[in-house]
Amino acid sequence: MSTRKIHQAPTFQEIQAPKELDRIILEIKKFKPAVEVSVEHHPFIARGKIIDWNTEKKLLTVQWKTVPDEFKDASALRTGLRAFFKASLFSTQLLFKCELIRRLPDGTYHYRIPLRYYQNQKRTALRVPLASGASTIRSPKGTFPILDLSTAGAKISIPLSESKKIHAIEKCTLVLGGKKITPPAFGITITSRGDDFAGCRFHGLNEGIHVEIKQFLMEALHDYFKKGPSK
Repeated sequence: MSTRKIHQAPTFQEIQAPKELDRIILEIKKFKPAVEVSVEHHPFIARGKIIDWNTEKKLLTVQWKTVPDEFKDASALRTGLRAFFKASLFSTQLLFKCELIRRLPDGTYHYRIPLRYYQNQKRTALRVPLASGASTIRSPKGTFPILDLSTAGAKISIPLSESKKIHAIEKCTLVLGGKKITPPAFGITITSRGDDFAGCRFHGLNEGIHVEIKQFLMEALHDYFKKGPSK
């Protein structure tokens, strides 16, 4: 079983109201939002924007800003490859999956318009619940399993009696699925407490580490999208 497997629904829900869907599609068409895209079985993230949305032909067009070679190679293997999108709209953060139709000579890609859309709830940074013990924060104060994770922070497993004694910890190590990430200035600040958990905010992470976390989270979302949302 993958250490990235999600044990409950992430902080987003399916959008089903027709008027809300119409509004979101209109926003996509008008403002051409930035997107982060990965493909099944690959964590590599490509960045670009949706430059065209054709409802009649049921396809969308992505113009790329940065495309890793591994992403290009995976997308060249076959049509119908599943892609996972995170679109940054003004009103919300949108997630959906769709299929690659073709790569065009000008470098843009055509994808089939998705059937389902998921809207991130409340948080500005996507936060994904992880299987217990899948990833941890190691620190001079102990090792804490991560219950859910985002690029900005995490919820960690820790008894209230212990978390009350902690406000901030320096010199931490982030372990994502067995991979250790140890930025020199990485630390956490406790922002909330429960009976058996604490919310914490990260500091000292650079953009490169944020990319690694995003790739890890996109892999975690793959399993969720394959199964579909719980009803």
